[in-house]
Amino acid sequence: MTALDLGGRRVVVTGGRGFLGRYVCKAFEGRGAEVVALGSSDYDLTEQSEVRRLYQEQSPSVVVHLAAACGGIGANIENPARFLYENALMGLSLLEEGRRAGLDKLVLISTTCSYPKDAPLPLQEDSIWSGKPVGATGPYGMAKRLLHEACETYGRQYGLPCAVLVPANLYGPGDHFEEEKSHVIPAIIRRYVEAKDAGLESVSNWGTGTPTREFLHAADAAEAIALAAERDVPCEPINLGTGVETSIADLTTMIAAAVGYEGEVAWDTSKPDGQPRRYLDVSRAREHLGFSAAIDLEAGLRETVDWYRANPVE
Repeated sequence: MTALDLGGRRVVVTGGRGFLGRYVCKAFEGRGAEVVALGSSDYDLTEQSEVRRLYQEQSPSVVVHLAAACGGIGANIENPARFLYENALMGLSLLEEGRRAGLDKLVLISTTCSYPKDAPLPLQEDSIWSGKPVGATGPYGMAKRLLHEACETYGRQYGLPCAVLVPANLYGPGDHFEEEKSHVIPAIIRRYVEAKDAGLESVSNWGTGTPTREFLHAADAAEAIALAAERDVPCEPINLGTGVETSIADLTTMIAAAVGYEGEVAWDTSKPDGQPRRYLDVSRAREHLGFSAAIDLEAGLRETVDWYRANPVE
């Protein structure tokens, strides 16, 4: 398959009204594509007849599959079978009905939960199958792993080009700051903004602050997704990230500075740390997509803090 010119092409983005979805739609619109942002109220992607209706009504040239059945740790603990079933079914139905409809390309957004717990660092794509995905998110990760293989086999048997992308932890303006939905960056931003506004002298954070993670601005992720859609790439997982390992303690210091909070940063070591280290090898993204993250973490955090101050959550 040669590179796709996205200009004038109809691109369906499942989960297109979500946090990352809005950035992805903007990236494709910037390339002249006709973008359709879908939400769960438009089509039930766990029903194959609904997916067939999607292709009949929307006639996409490209599908970017962002929609997922997922949630925080509590939701994963309560719904392991449902998350495995629904995520696998959505992806398989989009592939099967897509190849029947003559789809030009499918871009699957996967998850670092597909990696086994003890994979060597930095996480390299070839180690995904070196062990079972474990913990609360293991079933979700296994569903995405199945879809990695499904994309490859649909390309091999039916000639349906696919790209499989595995992004790092995402953040940026428009992120979820509600307590029940927020991940680490929005949760810490909200905590420090509220502490500054209340004049608190100290803020307590969970754990020791020593675990490391990798953070990618959603605008950078969206650019990589658009590149994967337009470029002829092998159907193998491609990590999306910065390749930079950041400790939670350093992240907290950066956020406190961005907020202007000058009180004490305390750590509640009775609370769990989670996995000790996590960051990605991003050389495959440079090789296949020509992608390198452009947004520095400190600058991205300042932008996100400013957005949250302008758009506070009750």
